[in-house]
Amino acid sequence: MTIHEITAAGIDLGSNTFRLLVANCSAGSLQVLAKKMATVRLGRGLEDYGQLHEESIQKGLAVLGSFKETLADYRLQSLRICGTEALRHANNSRHFLHKAEELLQHPIDIISGEEEARLSLAGVLAGFTEPITNPLLLVDVGGGSTELVFAPSPAEKTSVASVGLGVIGLTEKFLDPSQLDLSHLDSLLAEKLNAAFKQLGLINKGGQILIVGCGGTATSMAALDLNLSVYKAPLVHGYVLQNIAVERLWNKLVALPAATRNALPCLGEGRGEILPAGIRIYHVILQLLQENRIRISDTGLLEGILLSSLPHAAA
Repeated sequence: MTIHEITAAGIDLGSNTFRLLVANCSAGSLQVLAKKMATVRLGRGLEDYGQLHEESIQKGLAVLGSFKETLADYRLQSLRICGTEALRHANNSRHFLHKAEELLQHPIDIISGEEEARLSLAGVLAGFTEPITNPLLLVDVGGGSTELVFAPSPAEKTSVASVGLGVIGLTEKFLDPSQLDLSHLDSLLAEKLNAAFKQLGLINKGGQILIVGCGGTATSMAALDLNLSVYKAPLVHGYVLQNIAVERLWNKLVALPAATRNALPCLGEGRGEILPAGIRIYHVILQLLQENRIRISDTGLLEGILLSSLPHAAA
């Protein structure tokens, strides 16, 4: 490590997965030292019961215990831990947070949907070396919500919208194989996303927007379209996914049982259960905006959380 480098870490307590990143940071670039992910499904049943399931709480704490062991291997100069949609809304989130903070001996920030979106954008931009000149819409489909960031140009102020629809709740409510309710799902998505697009000033801008997708749904779609047997970030990052590929993946996966989808290579634990809901969100976005492609980013919220922990981020 050089004198200008800082060893930092970020932890994302998502509604579906918990993720850890440790990296050396220098002049805006990240040298990854450790990266871990585990499916916790913290948002399971949240829409119906309003609280975190005890089994998910215990699994989450076990995962954080393993993260703590990883962190102990490094001399960290900064660390930030952030919770998102499930921890924003569960009426017993304080119970989990108390145990988690005691375990990690570090405070946990429950960030707003708007901050989550901005951190995702910071992480994405850190991952792309070439300049982006087109108007950009960043889409981060999460377990409990979908975050949108619109940047008209690099010089203009970004606007954000947080849509309270994520893959866990949508799967539980609309994609049960015994009662698939696609028409109501598409109608709900169109209504909520259209409202968000109006808020962002995105109406009637078809054909002019670069749509970038980050997060587990986007990277999983790319990995499947690439037919990877093992996930390879360099191949996924920057991959351009055509609309026809999104439709093909939807038609293939929705016809398979969840257990078969979970067994597909290169997907994270349990990702197959909820991936169709995420694909459908991207399908509706492309339809509403009359766009035909998505550029995939392997970096996003996790990298943004880490970068926001650095001393200059608070300046």
